[in-house]
Amino acid sequence: MKTIATVFGFTFREGLRKKTFLVSTILVCVILLVLCVIPNFFADKEEEPLPPEGAERSNICYIIDEGGVMPGLEEVLSAGFTSIGFVPAPAAQLEDIRQRIAKEEQLSALVLEKTQGLPQMTFYAKSFMSSLPVDAIGQTVKNIYVSGTLQAIGVPADVAALAAAQPEVDMITLGKMELPGYILGIVITMVMFFAIYMYGYWVAMSVASEKTSRVMETLVVSAKPCHILLGKCLAMGALGLFQLVIFLIVGVIGVTVILPGGLVIGGMSLDFSVLTVPSTLLLLAYFILGFALYALLNSVCGATVSRTEDINAALTPVMMITMLSFYIAYFGAILPGGGTLKAIATWVPFTSPFVIPFRLLNEAVPTGDIICSMAILLVSIVAIAAVSIRLYTVSVLHYGQRLKLKDLFKARM
Repeated sequence: MKTIATVFGFTFREGLRKKTFLVSTILVCVILLVLCVIPNFFADKEEEPLPPEGAERSNICYIIDEGGVMPGLEEVLSAGFTSIGFVPAPAAQLEDIRQRIAKEEQLSALVLEKTQGLPQMTFYAKSFMSSLPVDAIGQTVKNIYVSGTLQAIGVPADVAALAAAQPEVDMITLGKMELPGYILGIVITMVMFFAIYMYGYWVAMSVASEKTSRVMETLVVSAKPCHILLGKCLAMGALGLFQLVIFLIVGVIGVTVILPGGLVIGGMSLDFSVLTVPSTLLLLAYFILGFALYALLNSVCGATVSRTEDINAALTPVMMITMLSFYIAYFGAILPGGGTLKAIATWVPFTSPFVIPFRLLNEAVPTGDIICSMAILLVSIVAIAAVSIRLYTVSVLHYGQRLKLKDLFKARM
């Protein structure tokens, strides 16, 4: 146990001092803070009061209605959209107006025509990023036209207004899945993938670099290979958790300080209420177990090379398994009808660390499924650890051409 602790301490300290760790930590923290700032530029602004009569509006929209499709439309739209000034213009000036719009962001135009008895609306703006509320204006024009048409044929005004009105729609979800849980589940799944991918690579690189520098020969003399393997895996796992905690703290500070009102998407507030204490503990457990599974495989890959330049080729099989497992879990989460795929991924030890976090935040996962999934994952880790220790012992002091998997098993036999 003392030997494992010594290897753990040495590897952890070396990892903290590496530029890769420092740069990645600072870079991700900066990105998190920037992501917290960006929503402030798109936050919904309070409705502006109606400008006093004669006051200039921030945007001008020319209305060209040569055929008299909807007379007086500019007055109705001006009352409904207070930040836009609607100005009637003759069709002869359309080309001149278009040239002005191409140069000025605050200008736009609405051309009304009648096609097969229905109003045809054409909007002109400088770019697709124009702030002109095209959909809202179009819906308003439609309602006015429908109401006016019905009144023209003798339908009472209140009935015409009712026919043109849009019904309010409320959606009540009866399942556990909500927007905050869905987004958070996708984010955690992706973070889990990148963490396992990156920290597993660090494990392999740590083993390979110490082997190429002949430090491994000194370590093997004073410690058993199995102790070195466990110590390194535990150290890199602790280093990964330490970095993730830093990211979590920075993220919470960013959301709390930079977004005091909270982040709102589609009228729904994104918060951390879906992260209960049991779900958080389970997420942490699956992260640790998932990392342990892949770290053992990565450490053996690192021990098979004699040069750090060969590490990417040695890690290819494990990286393929990692990416395939992640995409199975990811597409099972986002695709409609992906329940079967998620159910299968729950039982497979390589995919369960990716799919269970999403399910925990968006479904009522049966307790039996969680227990069986974790038991399968634990048994798989023990089995892979036993095989990995044997293969690691054979390959850790091998120098020269990179050992292939079949060579490792032959050597062990």
